[in-house]
Formats: sequence, C-alpha cells, structure tokens
Amino acid sequence: MNATEFILPHVETAAGQPAPWRALFAWEWRCIGRNPLLWAVSGLVALAFCVGAWSGGGLQQAQQQAQQRQAEADAAWMRETLARVKAYARPAAQPAPYWQDPSDLAGFSRYQLRQHAYKPVLPLAALAVGGSDLAPSRWPVKLETPFGLEPGYDFESPRGLALGRFDLGFAIVGVLPLALIVLVALLATLERDRGMLRLIAAQAIHPRLWLGVRLLALAAWLLPLLALALSLALLLGGADLAAAWPEFLAAQALLAAYVLFWLALAAVVLSAWPGASAALGGLLSAWLLFALGLPLLGKLAADAWLPLPSRVLYVDAQRRIDDALNQQRDSVLTRAFRADPLLAPHIDRIAGLDYATRMSFLAPVREQQLQDWPDRFAQARAARERLGQAAGLIAVPLGLESALAVLAGTDAARQARYEAQVRAYQLQLRDWFSTRIRREIAAPTPRPAGSYARLNFTAHADIPAFAPADEPAAARVRAVLPLLAWLLAAAALLGAIAGWRLRRWPKEL
Repeated sequence: MNATEFILPHVETAAGQPAPWRALFAWEWRCIGRNPLLWAVSGLVALAFCVGAWSGGGLQQAQQQAQQRQAEADAAWMRETLARVKAYARPAAQPAPYWQDPSDLAGFSRYQLRQHAYKPVLPLAALAVGGSDLAPSRWPVKLETPFGLEPGYDFESPRGLALGRFDLGFAIVGVLPLALIVLVALLATLERDRGMLRLIAAQAIHPRLWLGVRLLALAAWLLPLLALALSLALLLGGADLAAAWPEFLAAQALLAAYVLFWLALAAVVLSAWPGASAALGGLLSAWLLFALGLPLLGKLAADAWLPLPSRVLYVDAQRRIDDALNQQRDSVLTRAFRADPLLAPHIDRIAGLDYATRMSFLAPVREQQLQDWPDRFAQARAARERLGQAAGLIAVPLGLESALAVLAGTDAARQARYEAQVRAYQLQLRDWFSTRIRREIAAPTPRPAGSYARLNFTAHADIPAFAPADEPAAARVRAVLPLLAWLLAAAALLGAIAGWRLRRWPKEL
C-alpha cells in the first residue's frame, strides 16, 4: 500500500484544507505496523538489549559471588584465628614471635588484620556496567595503607577493559540510534524516492502534517516496543524490578526521551526533503558527532586544561616521606607521647616499642605529610566531573550513559562515596586499635606464665565491621531528572525547528 492509495481513497479532504490528522495517524500507524522493516529492526534492537543485559548482569553477579566468597573466606579465617588463640595459650618453652601471635595486639593489627569493605550491587545493576568493571567493589582495609585505599584486582585482559563491555547501556546509547536512523531514513523517504510527493502534495496536505504524523506513528510503535524490550532485557540480566521500580521507571522515561530526541533530530534532517541515501548520510553524521566527535573533543579539552596529577610523582613523594620518617621516627614518637596525657609519663618506653607499635604512630604522620596529593587528585577529579556533566548536555549519548550508570549504581560518584566510606572505616579501625595500643603501652598486660602467646588481645569478635551506606532510590532518580528534562526540551526545540522548515513542499517534487 503506497501513500497515494492512502490519501486518495481513505482521507476525505476539502479543497485547500489539510487532511484530518487523526485519519492520517490511524492509517500511518497501520501501515507502519504491517511493514516488516519495523519488526526486523525492533527485533535486532531487542536482541542487542538482551545480550547487553546478560553481559552486564553477568559481571554484577560475578562481583556479588566474589564478595560472598571473600566474606566466607574471612569468616573461616576468623574462626581459625580464634582457634589459634586458644591453642597458643598453652605453656611453651619460648613465646611466639609477635608478628605471628594472633593474641598480640600490635602484631595482629599490623600483620594479621583481615577486614574487607564491600560495595553492594544494586538491584538494577544490569542496566549499565559504568565504571564497575574498572573500579574495585571490595577493598582490603589495612591500618597503615595511605588514606585507606589498597587496590585489589582480579585478573582481566587490559585490552578488553580498555575496549569496554557490550552492556545494556551501550546498546541503548550506541545501537538504538543506529536502528532509529535506519527506520526513519527508509520509512520517511519512501515517497520521495518513488517520485510520489507530487501526488501527495496535490491532496492539499500540509508537509508539516504529513511528515509529522508519520514520525508520530513511528514513535507510537517504537516507544511501547522498546519499553517491553528493556523490561525483558533487565529480567534476563537478573535485575530485581520490584526492588528497583523507581530507577526502572526513570530508565524507561530516559529511554523514551532519548527516542524522541533522535526522532526530532531526524525530523530536522528530513525537513530538507532528502532521499534515503542522503537521509542516512546526514543522520549517521549526526550520530558520529554526538557519539564520538564531541566526547573525543571533551577528552582532549580535559587533558589540555585539567591535567591529572602524576601518579609517578605521588609514589616518589611516598618514598621520600617514608625515608625521612625512618630517620626521624624517635623524635616523632617523642612528640606524640608528650602530646598524649596517657603516654607522657612513659616516654622512657619508646626505645622498647616493637615495629608494629611504632607504625601505629607513624602512619598518621605520613598521611599528614602526603595530604596534599589526595586533595589534588580530588580537585582534579571534581573539575573533570563538572566538565563531564556539562559535556553530557551537548554530547547527549555521553550524558545518557552517565545517567543510566547512576540508576544502576555503577557511576563514578557512587564509587567516590564508597571510597570515602572505606576511608572513614579505616579511620574507625585505626582509632579502635590505637586506643587499645596506647592503653597497653601505659599499662602492659602481664604475659601469662609459660604461655606461648602474648594474650593481651582477645577481643577479635568486637572488631568493627564495614557498614555501607547508600543513597535512597529517590536520590538516584532526582540525579537523572535534569537530563530527562533536557532531552525533552531538546526534542521539543528540534521539533519546532523542523516544523518551521516544513512550511512548504520542496520546489522540485
């Protein structure tokens, strides 16, 4: 069925009056629904969604399983430690070395402490991998690690990590626009390529009405089909839609707004009345500009204007500060003892302190001297994040990718909050052990006669555990509302531009 058969027999139009839009829409909707191209492209998009969700969901499930295995291993290790404490309490000819003794307070805190901080996987994590394949989701927490972060890595191909994963977010951001471009370029230029625009224009149909109704009918098919495809893909990826329904609804709204944005952009291109090949070329050029060109320019601008501090120089600063502290450790300890009312009367005990006890005083001093470096890294990261947020309003795919990561809980901001919680937990642990170490220095626990172990620390069960705190779902939804509003506004603006350009039929039909 072609456009001439639609207009002449099915729409009664008074001379010089535009055709009723409802009749046009109903007929276009039926014609597009019978077109095999719609179902072929929609099926491929749904397949891409499902493959992406399966890939991203698999990564999140692997991370959850790794966290569970680590937690089980830590629990087994703690049971073994408690058993060793009981076994070491037996009489022996000579005491155990303090770094091997699980009941020695200082030795345990430095050499045997085994605590991990876990980043929970959110119910909608299959929506976007974000940075979760690069940033650790479980962190070993040691008392002396500078600023709490001691990276732990799984073995993965660096080339694969650099390339990125084909996840659901990428399918939405990168693959979906290509499918829309194919549909729009082939379905909206059919009459132009067949030389039928003259017949359509002879029916006194306004060009704005004709093309607008066709795109509206296409949207009426695409929006529910894509919403269904997204739902099925998330279920396949293991997402708990009931637990994450606010984020799920926000993701559906972002998907719909993204589709409308590309349809409005397509309307601007089609308002020049191109053929199929010209429409494909113009829309593909727009896709390359938004998806590749603008993000690349933003990356170059960030590297030029917002350079990151050198990690090599940071490591060198650590080395130089460690060397200086090793030379000044006695004077540093003397100042620490004098400043502490509990320890001031016991300065004479400094010479007899073991290495682990000394490090409990030196580690905070080292961090104070290194504090400028994490501040510089944080400032550079914050500046780049602000640039990225601004760039996401221009490079729409980049902004949508970030918004989907926010809903999935795999965004950089949540990772930064998690790292801050790890640091706070380290300080909590450090204070917990430091208080007991200071008390032990001031009033040493007598070693049991003939005991193999020191037995001045048996409160292993009281060691604080990491308690993650996440923002509520409403906060994640609020974070993506500006982009949603921007997409809808951009779609409305592009639609208005297309409507203004479609004031008349082209001179050459």
